Amino acid sequence: MTAVVENDDLQQRRAKIRQRELLLALEQWAPAYRNVAGDSLHYVFELAAATEEEQAWLRKQAVPKVARTTEELRALGRQANADASAAFLAGDYDRARDLIDDARVYGALPDGEWARLHEFINSKA
Repeated sequence: MTAVVENDDLQQRRAKIRQRELLLALEQWAPAYRNVAGDSLHYVFELAAATEEEQAWLRKQAVPKVARTTEELRALGRQANADASAAFLAGDYDRARDLIDDARVYGALPDGEWARLHEFINSKA
């Protein structure tokens, strides 16, 4: 397997994906923990292995009242992955890249596959 060399676009996308992953951790874990222990952020920080910079960013986000279920999130990931394929086949490469980012956020694509798909789409664009 060959490593994917990340350009600035991929690095920026990775950073945005990480923020969305942190928001999902906040959505999934904060409401229940808040009901039990009050301050949910420390718990979310641990679960998400958030850096100090990420913790500062996450403190500025609103804690959701109700979380989507795991199955709802998986379905979103599967749909984003399917939509990315359709966009790619239609020649809409920018949309395909955005949609594989969505699929990555929702856990439908492992990191290495996500990076290889970006490389593949870029080679065809």
